[in-house]
Amino acid sequence: MKNRALIWVFLSVLLLGAFGMALYLRRPVEYRSDQFLMDTLVSIKVYGRDTEKLRKAVSEAYAEMHRIADLTDRFPAKGTTAYTESDVCRINEMAGVRPVLVDKEVFAMLEVARNYYDLTEGAFDVTIGPVMRLWGFGGNNPHVPLAGEIKDSLAFVDNTQLVLNRKARTAFLGKVGMNLDLGAIAKGYATEIALQALKRNGIKKALIDAGGNIRVLGTNSGNDFWRVGIKNPLRTGGILAVLSLKDSAVVTSGDYYRYFESGGRRYNHILNPGTGYPATENVSVTVVTKDAGLADILSTAFFVLKPEKVLEIAKKQEGVDVFLVTADKRILYTPGLQGRIELRGEGDFRNDPSR
Repeated sequence: MKNRALIWVFLSVLLLGAFGMALYLRRPVEYRSDQFLMDTLVSIKVYGRDTEKLRKAVSEAYAEMHRIADLTDRFPAKGTTAYTESDVCRINEMAGVRPVLVDKEVFAMLEVARNYYDLTEGAFDVTIGPVMRLWGFGGNNPHVPLAGEIKDSLAFVDNTQLVLNRKARTAFLGKVGMNLDLGAIAKGYATEIALQALKRNGIKKALIDAGGNIRVLGTNSGNDFWRVGIKNPLRTGGILAVLSLKDSAVVTSGDYYRYFESGGRRYNHILNPGTGYPATENVSVTVVTKDAGLADILSTAFFVLKPEKVLEIAKKQEGVDVFLVTADKRILYTPGLQGRIELRGEGDFRNDPSR
C-alpha cells in the first residue's frame, strides 16, 4: 500500500510538472524594438509564438511610421530629398499659388483635421504653422516673440483657407505665407497606422508607445488589462493615475512635456490658435479612444479649451473619454472612466469627477 501511494505521488508530480512545462511553453514570447523618429523615442512591444514573425511585423509597423513621418515633416531644408518627399513642405511652398497633389494618408489627415477644427470651435487648427515657427518650437532656440509679431502671424492662421479637393486629392492654402503644422495629428495617426500593420501580420497583443502616444492591442501577456500611468504634473517621476486599457489608445498633452522658461515663467508648446500664446487652461489632458490619431487631436484641442467645454464636447463623442488636470488644480474626468481609472497622489489636487 505504501509503495502504491508513493507511485501515485510520483505520477502526480510528473503530471503536474508536464502540465506546468506545457503552460510555460505556451507563454507568448515578447519582442521589443525602439527607434527614434518623429522627434521622440518610439517603442513597440509585441507578443506571439514566432520571434521571426514578430520581428517582421514590428519592422513593417516602423516602416509605416517612417512613411507618415516623411510625408508630414515640415522642417527639411529646401532642395533636399526629404523636402521633396514631404507633402507638408510642398503644400506650404505652394501656399497662395496652386493646389498640391498629396498622398492619400495626408489627405485623410487634413480632412479629419478640418472636421475637428469645427467640432472644437477652432481650438484645433493645423494652419498654426506661422505662429509655431515664430515661437521657435521644433527648433533649437524657442523664445517669446513680440506681441506685434504674434498679431501679424495670426493673420496667416485660418483653417477656412485650407481648401481640400477630394476628387483631385489636392490641398491648397489660400494665402501666401500660410503654413501647415501636422505635429498634433501626425504622430497619433502614424501610431494607429503602425498598429494596423501589426494586426495585418497576425499580432494579437501589442503596445506602441510613441513618446506618450500609447496604443494597445488586445490584452497584455498575462491576458489582463494593460496598465498605463498618467504623470503627476507637479512631481517629477510621480504617477497621478493609472488607466486599465484593452484595444484602446491613450494620449496625454501636458505643459511639462515640451517647454522653455523665460523671465521666471514656463511657456509650453501647445499654442492657442485664437491668441497665438501657449494655452493655460489646463496642465494635463489625457484622452482615451479607440483611435490614436483621434486621441492625439483631441488631447491637443482639449488642452486649449476651458475644462467645462472639454467635458461638454467629450460627452457628445461616442467612445471618447477624458481625464483633466486643470490650472486651478482640479481633477475632472468623464463618467466612462469610472472603474477604469485608479487615482494616486491626488492629494496635490481636488478630485471633482464629472458624473
